[in-house]
Amino acid sequence: MKARDAYRKIIGREAAQDIAKLRKRVDRLGERTHSTAKDAELHVREMNRIAPQLAALEAKVEDLRLMLAEAPRIDGPEDVATARSLVEQIQREHAQIRVRLSAVTTYEERLRRIEEKLGLPHD
Repeated sequence: MKARDAYRKIIGREAAQDIAKLRKRVDRLGERTHSTAKDAELHVREMNRIAPQLAALEAKVEDLRLMLAEAPRIDGPEDVATARSLVEQIQREHAQIRVRLSAVTTYEERLRRIEEKLGLPHD
């Protein structure tokens, strides 16, 4: 019986050590998950902040498209200057849109990675 009791003590001690190790791992994972969730919340807030700006840019692009759709005739030098000004305005807007879309894409990629780490479904 003494051998059996000693064996049980050893097994019990090893099981307790294994359980303690697993608890530490679970605690570390919980900390990482909490940190990742905070990051995800930050990125969602940033996306919500950027979304109205993106919508405004889309509206500006549509306004510019409608201005171009009218296709004004160029009859004189002032019309050429107006046309050039319009083209420059479109180019500036286009550059701003590219920058903002790039930022949105970066945030979406960050959110996707965070969702992946958390095991959440992502689109």
